[in-house]
Amino acid sequence: MQRKSPHLWQHGAAQLAHLVETRVVSASEVIAAHIDRIEAVNPHTNAMVEQRFDEATQTAKKLDDDPSYLADAPLRGVPLSIKECFCVQGAKATLGMTTPPVVPKEDGPLVARLRAAGGIILGITNVPQMMILHETRNPVYGTTNNPWNLSRSVGGSSGGEAAILAAGGSALGLGSDLGGSIRLPSHFCGIHGLKPTTRRLMRTGARENLRGLSWLEFQPGPMARHVADLRLGLKVLMRSQAEQGWTHADDPPLGMNDQPVDLSQLRIGVFDDDGFFPVCPAVARAIREGTEGLKAQGATIVPLQPPRMVEMLKSYFAIASADGGKDFQRLLTGSKLDPEVARLVRLAKMPRWLRPLVAMLALKPFGKHKMATLFQASGPRSADSLWQITWEAANQVEELLATWDHANVDVVLCPIHATPAPLRGCAVDLLPAASYSLFTNLLGVPCGTVAATRVRPGEETNRTSPVDASEQLAKRIEAKSTGLPVGVQVAGRYWREDQVLAVMEALETHYRSLEDYPDLSQLPDWPSSAET
Repeated sequence: MQRKSPHLWQHGAAQLAHLVETRVVSASEVIAAHIDRIEAVNPHTNAMVEQRFDEATQTAKKLDDDPSYLADAPLRGVPLSIKECFCVQGAKATLGMTTPPVVPKEDGPLVARLRAAGGIILGITNVPQMMILHETRNPVYGTTNNPWNLSRSVGGSSGGEAAILAAGGSALGLGSDLGGSIRLPSHFCGIHGLKPTTRRLMRTGARENLRGLSWLEFQPGPMARHVADLRLGLKVLMRSQAEQGWTHADDPPLGMNDQPVDLSQLRIGVFDDDGFFPVCPAVARAIREGTEGLKAQGATIVPLQPPRMVEMLKSYFAIASADGGKDFQRLLTGSKLDPEVARLVRLAKMPRWLRPLVAMLALKPFGKHKMATLFQASGPRSADSLWQITWEAANQVEELLATWDHANVDVVLCPIHATPAPLRGCAVDLLPAASYSLFTNLLGVPCGTVAATRVRPGEETNRTSPVDASEQLAKRIEAKSTGLPVGVQVAGRYWREDQVLAVMEALETHYRSLEDYPDLSQLPDWPSSAET
């Protein structure tokens, strides 16, 4: 299919920064083009929930009028969008709760770094209530819709970010990831996203949930339509070696390796089925095509045993729910609840001694075997029980990394989710299909999603007569999924974002050469041909 001529809103962050720096276009032109695009698509996607157009226009004019202002800044004139949980001066941070919002008096450190690098914030993007669902909706701002098909979900919790980037309203976004929250929306919306190594980027200056949780920690990260823009964004966001005066304890004193990565020297482990939840045909094809592309570019491919997924998922959910949802209950006091959030809070409170009985009587008879497994592992725990499950998780991580050592792999290529973008209202019941994203959060390694392809006609699903209810739901989601984007996951060793990004860039190059790549220019026309 012939690609449409690019508009300014179709360019990536690095491209736009170069155009502004070389004065081919003005920052004002770039910002005006993106404002026009947001005004065209946001009524349909509901991705950007607070707009900062006047401020953005003024900043762009200042850049144009004063060439010395932020001269040589790497993001000079680049339009940005920020996930609602991050502190932006004067912007409401509600986390989707109807109680009085937090209104920061100053930017958080990561937002400040983006501004200091010349980025221009256009607006704040939507999140699920309490950032607890893999679907972006809440009682304050409503539901965010997928720009590839407005009847489909964008995932969560960085769903508003993924949607506005996919629709061309922003060139670079700031998201966060605790259980696939950057990578899943990127997969569902056909963009790229990176979760750096846990604690690579500071968490100061963000409104949190699950406060006090120390084993599983959310990690901020960049989101974009080009992997090169993830690299650029990460360099801006992270601390460099030269910043010895920085005082935040959770910002590691190291930069990223800037030396070129030779793909021919990398060993890349690959698996396409975790043994817990089989993937749809388009995701399996994306893994095959990615493997072929990496091999053609000189990488050594190593078939890899998948992790012991059931055990790792049990540990993930046990740790994440150990307080019985008490912190969620405190934060949600006085707020109207999203129905799925209310359901999760009720489930979280249920004592562990009752869970086997509920699983036997209310889940397994209805085919919800995978959900029953996760449900029984969850729930309130004593301090002793939490310590024990944390120790068990640490052993599981050590065991998995030992298999990577034994195979001598540098990077791992695998799925990020079992299906394309779900139908709305499926977030809780489809949790088992997110197994591929959750285990990497337990590991804490750097990992990203690369947009790979779109579902072809006739390859929607190969689930014939699934027994488990979550796979039955997956089959229903995969029906009529033709044209939806899918991505793949790239995970690496601790602090080796350079290797992860190098493999992601090689994959992007390969996937963009293929016919089904989910390029922005291939989006449905707005709004006439978009499915509503």
